[in-house]
Amino acid sequence: MKPRRYNICVPRKYESKGEEKTAWSTVGTLVQFPATNDKPEGFILELGMFPQTTFKVFPQEDKKKESNESNNW
Repeated sequence: MKPRRYNICVPRKYESKGEEKTAWSTVGTLVQFPATNDKPEGFILELGMFPQTTFKVFPQEDKKKESNESNNW
């Protein structure tokens, strides 16, 4: 299965003929890599404002779980 790509966009409000509208500007891409036998699902964030920089995306850990685990050693 090949990676899925998502556009990262920001809204910009404007008025046209007395009506408020929204224009969406693409500022980057989120790439989703499916899980394999060797690796879990993964994500990479690419933002145009940071050229040649790739951000790895990881799930947030539950804060209570983190503090309990750190107190156990």
